[in-house]
Amino acid sequence: MSIGFVMSGIWRRYYAPGVRHEVPIPSLSIPDIFDEACRLNSGRRAVIFLDTEYRFSFLKDQVDRLAAALSNLDISKGDVVAILLPNSIQFIIAYYGVLKTGATVTPVNPLSTSQEIEYQASKSGAKTIITLDIFYEKVAQAITSTKIKHIIITNIGDYLPSAKKHLGRIMGKIPSAKVPRGANIRFFREIIDKAKGSPPTPPIDIENDIASLQFTGGTTGRPKAVMLTHKNIVANIFQIVEMVNPFISEGNEVFAALLPFYHIYGQTVILGAGLIKGNTLLIFPRLELEKFIRDLSKYRVTIFPGVPTLFNMMARSPAIKQYDLSSLKLVISGADFLPHEVAKNFEDVTGKKIIQGYGLSEASPVTHLNPPDKVRANSIGVPLPSTLAGIVNPTTLEFLPVGSTGELVVSGPQVMKGYLDGERDVLFEAYGRTWLRTGDICFMDGDGYFFFVERAKDIIKHKGFTVYPAEIEDVLLGSGMVKEAAVVGIPDKDVGERIVAMVVPASGHEGEDVVEKLSRLCEEKLSEYKRPHQISLVNELPKSAVGKILRRAVRERLLT
Repeated sequence: MSIGFVMSGIWRRYYAPGVRHEVPIPSLSIPDIFDEACRLNSGRRAVIFLDTEYRFSFLKDQVDRLAAALSNLDISKGDVVAILLPNSIQFIIAYYGVLKTGATVTPVNPLSTSQEIEYQASKSGAKTIITLDIFYEKVAQAITSTKIKHIIITNIGDYLPSAKKHLGRIMGKIPSAKVPRGANIRFFREIIDKAKGSPPTPPIDIENDIASLQFTGGTTGRPKAVMLTHKNIVANIFQIVEMVNPFISEGNEVFAALLPFYHIYGQTVILGAGLIKGNTLLIFPRLELEKFIRDLSKYRVTIFPGVPTLFNMMARSPAIKQYDLSSLKLVISGADFLPHEVAKNFEDVTGKKIIQGYGLSEASPVTHLNPPDKVRANSIGVPLPSTLAGIVNPTTLEFLPVGSTGELVVSGPQVMKGYLDGERDVLFEAYGRTWLRTGDICFMDGDGYFFFVERAKDIIKHKGFTVYPAEIEDVLLGSGMVKEAAVVGIPDKDVGERIVAMVVPASGHEGEDVVEKLSRLCEEKLSEYKRPHQISLVNELPKSAVGKILRRAVRERLLT
């Protein structure tokens, strides 16, 4: 495509009436827009958590108190605080409370092992971690060699009315664990309740100060820390809102908050475009499918951001026909490619069309979305307002003609500052703009709609989670039982991709019991969603002329 075609934004003619091509981005930090939302919606319902409602005024009070408490622990601008929590009201308070001190959040997947927690804490330089009591043991084990000085503990039921909390514990619905008191242990509700005075309001440089260190990565190493500034995330919030504004009633929507908050998709779309615009979040700490479907109906949910594997599960569940989902206005799919079969099945049983979008952590994350009134099957949509996108030759970075298949590149205010380690290979300058290489192979049609072809990087998408083959291969190779290893994803309509490892055993470890031993090792070292579903022993792996393992050839061999 000529660069002129890209720069013209041909896709903008498909925006809904009233959607501006360029979005004015306010010169405000994330805490600034949170405070403004609380001021404008003080008495309105902000959150429904475990069937209990909380107002914006309550959130504001708790966030301010936590910010003051963190300041008393010497957390300030330039520091990093890790948040290891499931979706909960505590996560929201922690997220905005940390940012209000001027510090940076680094959200950690609650499924992480001690080894994974240690890596993220060390890499990010976190000084404090906020977590659940049931995670205390693995956190304590993880932080011995990190800079973490304080562990702040909460229980999932800490914000429930006392009677409901007591009953929940008796019935086993609110898990808990005893945590010893110690010099480095603090308790979430205690420090908030004791906090006095106004929280500090340090000046935040929205262009340069990091709001979120989001861990992601490719197949050539361990996860990298993506530096997302306040401007990156605020810009993406306003871009998303601009795109869907004609189809919603701002401040009157109910969001299904199931997407994990530790992921930037959940932070920007739900905590940002949802909460900050005065809407209500219906929070689910975990997926219980029938309860989830029932609550969509019970609370008249209107906005439902999800992932393909969830939509597939719902479409196949008998419960889907038992509840009224007519309140849904927008059902949005992200985090992975949406198979046509899944979209069709979901629409057949619910009467609701799924709107596919696209993004990546390095872009805060959303770059593309189908216009809700002009959805094209199999398309990831068109670039958001204030975003440009094109297709380039992955080798030369030359922009290609319309219809050509190549690497998708994007440019906009939501594109990251860079990686924490200083690497900027995925960013390049062209035509007076900074462009982000997505690593995904796509093409654009003559109307400016983009279509996903395949993942240039060998990242695996399993149940909406991003899985990095190199991390699994490191565990296998570190066992002493494996000479070579290649981990790939195999398409699976139920989970997106199954994780399969093909290994060449080391000398003296050729027996079938090697598979069992390796499986046990993966259970010990890796989160459940990262563990191989199948480990195959082979005599050799396919390689290129220079000896590089060819994962595509491995995948093809497994598929035949």
